[in-house]
Amino acid sequence: MEKVVEKLLGIEVEKLEECKGLNTAKEIVQQPDAWREAVKNLVDNKDTIKSFMDKFMAKDNFRIILTGAGTSAFAGETCEPYLTNLINKRVEAIATTDLVASPKSYFIKDIPTLLVSFARSGNSPESVFAVELANQLVDDLYQVVITCNEEGKLAKNTREDEKSLLLLMPSQTNDLGFAMTSSFTTMVMSAMAVFNIDNIENYAKDVELLASSSDKFLEENAEKVNNLVSEKFERIVYLGSGTSKGIARESALKVLELTAGIVNANYDTPLGFRHGPKSVIDDNTVTVIYVSNDEYTREYDLDLTKEMLHHRKKDKVVVVGSNIDKEILDKSNYNFDLDKINYSVKNEALLPLQQIMFGQLLSFLKSVTLGITPDNPCPTGEVNRVVQGVILHELDK
Repeated sequence: MEKVVEKLLGIEVEKLEECKGLNTAKEIVQQPDAWREAVKNLVDNKDTIKSFMDKFMAKDNFRIILTGAGTSAFAGETCEPYLTNLINKRVEAIATTDLVASPKSYFIKDIPTLLVSFARSGNSPESVFAVELANQLVDDLYQVVITCNEEGKLAKNTREDEKSLLLLMPSQTNDLGFAMTSSFTTMVMSAMAVFNIDNIENYAKDVELLASSSDKFLEENAEKVNNLVSEKFERIVYLGSGTSKGIARESALKVLELTAGIVNANYDTPLGFRHGPKSVIDDNTVTVIYVSNDEYTREYDLDLTKEMLHHRKKDKVVVVGSNIDKEILDKSNYNFDLDKINYSVKNEALLPLQQIMFGQLLSFLKSVTLGITPDNPCPTGEVNRVVQGVILHELDK
């Protein structure tokens, strides 16, 4: 007998329906199960994926471009540092909005290129047109399309192309809510898996550990995040390095989207923040520092954390990471120590997916608190779930 769910993210389902936030709440909660299903599909299709990837990676000289628009672009930014280190080749995250606006600045005619497209709907005009431009400008183009919508244009255009690999995410990741949540994390996890295809079984074990850990994170931290949300802040800054930089950028966007711009959100790296952007801090600011799991990188993250705590006035400092010094935990306004929920995940690049769940949760609860409708925070239509109003211009070679 199916269990009746009375609350999601600490809020009664009836209230979520009333505030038009039920879809977004479900999509945040469903992420661990979506990861489990997605990685199982990848394991089941290992031979097909490996054959495709081996064929491209055997080329002497090639480029890999990770692309998408908005949150899908940030999926590429999240994967870029990890994949560069993993395959010891240059991997570039370039948004479709950049590729379409200035294609000749990015595409190189005589270098074989693997274009990895991230797309929730697969219908964003820039995402579809970027592929057309790539085919027009690059002699030897391969594609990996990671999408949540099997009926989207990107998926349909890819099915019969022998130089393309279509990876469909579980159907529930085609988020009904305005803001991308389960679509983002599942696509990031899957992109990393494609480049780990030779070791996919061990990768899948880490995904299961991460999923169990993340289920527990949501269960144990909803109330604590809600306490943070109740603080009257008008600005929030997310800071992260490496893989967590992309997570920081996506977290900032989630706040802007789900609060309809009422909360001003920024992002940066801990090192970059000192070079001017730190001026944004005032008494109504919350700074969230995503601490890296890389031993070298985390030193810089912790240095900035200590500096922020030392200079803090009425602003709030929040730390999200694992194995954090007790001194920092004691001094920070809020901390989310992932040590308590990490189950020995060996692939540390996966751990920032727990950090973005914090960002999603905070943005959602802030939206509810402000009386905004999270599933559609801009009902008047100035901003849409799938972008509208883009005029595409043909390119002459």
